[in-house]
Amino acid sequence: MSRPLLRSEVRAGTGKSHLKVIRSEGYVPGTVYGHNKESKNVCFPRKELEHLLGKYGVGASVELLIGDEVRHAIIKDIHRHIIKQNVLHIDLQELDASEKVKVKIPLHLTNKAAVESSVSVVQHQITELEIQTYPKHLPQMIEVDASSIKFGEPMRIKDLAVYADVNIEVLHDPEEIVALIASASKDVVVEEVSEEEKLRKLY
Repeated sequence: MSRPLLRSEVRAGTGKSHLKVIRSEGYVPGTVYGHNKESKNVCFPRKELEHLLGKYGVGASVELLIGDEVRHAIIKDIHRHIIKQNVLHIDLQELDASEKVKVKIPLHLTNKAAVESSVSVVQHQITELEIQTYPKHLPQMIEVDASSIKFGEPMRIKDLAVYADVNIEVLHDPEEIVALIASASKDVVVEEVSEEEKLRKLY
């Protein structure tokens, strides 16, 4: 499975003043940790990181380049400015090929336009799926074809292809609804009342 490359550099400092300098130089501070592994303080080129986060989010698998070493990692948390929404810090988990990992993967609905109309809409009940598997089997995202959903027959966890994958354990109730087709709500037409009619009602 192809994974995006994310470059990083090891950083020595940890204080607020150090982080401020890092950000002013065009980098985003971050931390890389893993099971039975020492945490590493790193930083990422801001433009490269923001470009990657424009396509991927929490739960995505990346090839993390630290110095000359490439490691398999997943994005665990993204800290953003509460108002500006720019990335302030990012946490990644380094993976061990011999250990299973539990992670939430984005679940995207495709082909919604094929089934939606003036009288029906697709309601997306679950936007991410929690799974457990070995790193080599981690998907970047799970896509569900909405055109396969029928009115009155909700798509459930047990209907997903990933649920039948012997390499992946889906940590949800198999009967949980993923998406369904519902009747579209009718627009309420509000009649405008003229000033003359308002006065007539008052008197």
